[in-house]
Parts: sequence; structure tokens; C-alpha cells
Amino acid sequence: MRKKDLLGIILPSLFLSTAYGKCPSPQEASLILSRVTQTITVVTQVTPLPQFKACQVKTESGDTFFLSDDGKWIIEGILIKVPQLVMKEKDRRKLMERALFKIGKGEPLIVLTNPKCRACTENKDKIRKLARRFTLLFVPVGFEKEEFEAAVDAYCRNKNLKDFFKEERGIKVCDRGKLKVWTVQGILKKYGITATPTFILPDGRVIVGVKELMEEVKTEREPF
Repeated sequence: MRKKDLLGIILPSLFLSTAYGKCPSPQEASLILSRVTQTITVVTQVTPLPQFKACQVKTESGDTFFLSDDGKWIIEGILIKVPQLVMKEKDRRKLMERALFKIGKGEPLIVLTNPKCRACTENKDKIRKLARRFTLLFVPVGFEKEEFEAAVDAYCRNKNLKDFFKEERGIKVCDRGKLKVWTVQGILKKYGITATPTFILPDGRVIVGVKELMEEVKTEREPF
């Protein structure tokens, strides 16, 4: 075969791979669906859905299918986007009133954490950097026994950022601390929040996890 003919075969293949990512081209998707439905199916549009490792496929007849990006599986049903969890303003203000301490300047960003939160301890420098853009309000809370006790202890000792994640030999318990943690728990459970770290953005959006927060506010790509 001549080089010119070989290029004619290779180049369209490269173009399709670039245009549709890992998804099959409309022509390839047509063949896949035709084999499954046992009828001639013409695909008019293929849209990559990388977050699901899948492809949305629309046909000439108006039907919509979802294919795995390797073209081996058809996913039945419809995809429904989970709505963003947003905390009501009155509940957000209640949490802000129960903040143990705050740092930084800017719009308020609530940090729901406790001294036993491993992800918080490992990423405390990243969290601290957010104070360049937000006022961070640290609200101790815990749902498991050890985390609950650590949150109560933080209130009772009036901890600040410097010693918040410091390991204590014993647990200090006081009624004021228990009441505050119980109150915070009650607010969070209305929203199904049972994990730390959780962050409440100034507009009320709820973000669970440090990595997820960093992606949301784009701190890794934007200078403080």
C-alpha cells in the first residue's frame, strides 16, 4: 500500500479520536447501537461525559442513550444531576455565632472540623491559606465518639488556630462545650451533614472535603 493511501486511513482515525475523546465516533456508535437494538440506528451526536466515563449518544429518531466510553456497555435510564446542597441563611448565621475563633479577612467561610479530623490536620496549611481570601470561622463538631469529645474539648479549652490540632493527653469536658456541639450537630443533621471537614461558602453552598473545596474556589490556580 502506498504512503498516500495509508495516510488516508490513519488521519481520519486520529481526527475522530481527538474530536470525541475516548468516546466512539457517531459512525462507530451507530454500529454499536444497531447491534444491540437489532435495527439500523443512525447516531447524529456523541458528547463525552468524562465525569461518568461515559458518552451521551443522540440518534436521528430523537432517542438518547448512554454508552461507556470504551463502547462495551449501554447504560439504561436517565442521568439526573444532584442539586447543590445550600444552607439557609438563618442556619448559617447560627453556625457563625458558635464559631470558636476566626482568622483572615473577607467574606465568611465556615469550617466545620475538630482536632481529630485527619484530613484537616494533613491539609491545615492549605486551609490556613484560604484566610487570604476569606474570613475563616472554625466551628468544632464531631459525630463519632472521639471526634465529639475532641470538639467539646476544643470549646472547653478555648483553643485557637495555634493549638487547635494539638494532641491533648486528657479530654476536658464542660456543659458549655457539650451544648454548643449538640446545637451544631442539630443544625447539620437537617442537611444530612455527618462528616468533617465540611465547608459552608459565603453563598451557603455546602462543600465536603478539602480537595473538593480547593477545586470549588480554585485556590490552586488563582493567586491569593
